[in-house]
Amino acid sequence: MKNCILSFVLILIFGLQSVSLSQGEAAIPFLVFPASPIQTAMGSTGTSLPTDDPYGFLLNPAQLGYTSQSNNLSFIFYPSSVDWLGSPTLSINGIALNLGYNFKNTFGIPISVGIGFANPEINYGEFMRTGEGDPTPIGTFEAKDYYYAYSLGAGIDYYVQLYAGITYKSITSILSDQPVGEEQGSGKAEASAIDYGFLLNVPIIRLIDENLSFDLTQNIPAMPFLNLSFGYSKSNIGDEVSYIDFAQADPLPRMVRLGYGISTGMDLQFEKTEINVLDISFTVDAEDILIDRETSGSFDYQSGLGDIDFGKNVIQIKGDDKVVSHAGLQISLLETLVIRNGHFSGRGFDERKTNGLEIRAKGLLKLLDKFSGDPTVKFISDHFDLRYYNTTYFADHFLETNITGLALVMNGFEFF
Repeated sequence: MKNCILSFVLILIFGLQSVSLSQGEAAIPFLVFPASPIQTAMGSTGTSLPTDDPYGFLLNPAQLGYTSQSNNLSFIFYPSSVDWLGSPTLSINGIALNLGYNFKNTFGIPISVGIGFANPEINYGEFMRTGEGDPTPIGTFEAKDYYYAYSLGAGIDYYVQLYAGITYKSITSILSDQPVGEEQGSGKAEASAIDYGFLLNVPIIRLIDENLSFDLTQNIPAMPFLNLSFGYSKSNIGDEVSYIDFAQADPLPRMVRLGYGISTGMDLQFEKTEINVLDISFTVDAEDILIDRETSGSFDYQSGLGDIDFGKNVIQIKGDDKVVSHAGLQISLLETLVIRNGHFSGRGFDERKTNGLEIRAKGLLKLLDKFSGDPTVKFISDHFDLRYYNTTYFADHFLETNITGLALVMNGFEFF
């Protein structure tokens, strides 16, 4: 029995692949999909700037080591599925959960440990199945890609902050639900992959003077900060996969990412309440798919940084036909409003723009705590935060996509 609609699904998938990978050199391009509304808003960065984004470990598992320093739990989801690339037939969904604990306050050990889980999914819609030579519909099936990611990260804060992490992915890709004609496969592929990464954060001002502060006004000390960070990750390390013909398997999109981040700003101390009044962060990532295709159709995996040229792709932020360069800017005000902007180019893309807005409850809760004096308000302010995200991907482009997200964050709990 021939599934005629499978051809259309394959065209659809390869169309997505041309957007994501440009060169069509790998299977399951959804694995490089930008799942996070936070990082997507910043030009799809996320490797090199420390973030407490629950999805952060998908770009660099070492982010879990950073997140666990301050957050006990963080959970994010899309309140509704997203029309991907402006298409009503393509929808994305997903959740992410982080758990973490910092042993410094409890045991005096400057180590934090975090675990993460994520389940991103893209649904290509429901398709009709027909007979071998008969256009009469005989059934339907749903085409989709999804994976489960399980991650472990740790960090050490001793003068500088060093983080490391590893992620295991269980991957499923469904283009059809049964064999096609005389072919061996069913149109379904399953695979597993490993990600790992490292992140170094250097608190420059804290190294110079850990207690540096000045009085902004009487009895309100201001504490400036300046941090420089470097990140590296390698993702989707696994075997090749096939849908139909096992002899024509394709590799997973093994990818290397490298970059840096800079953040500066100021915290204020209002009696016993400390609030971050301003945080300006800038980050650059370069990424390369480590697949070298031969004209015969065979392939080899590249080693090291692949085709990344640090001077061109990272410092000058210039993409090329093999490497995508990403840049992102973030401005956070009073732990309440976060504005993000970014762009990326290379590997088939001219410059694409992104932007986003985040609203946090934390700043308002701290302000309410200061003026209310209510112990319940103080408990909520000290331990909980709600966040709303609205992100635009491919801004001002016919593929423009709007992504919204909601997150719950819990921190400041000590269990030992």
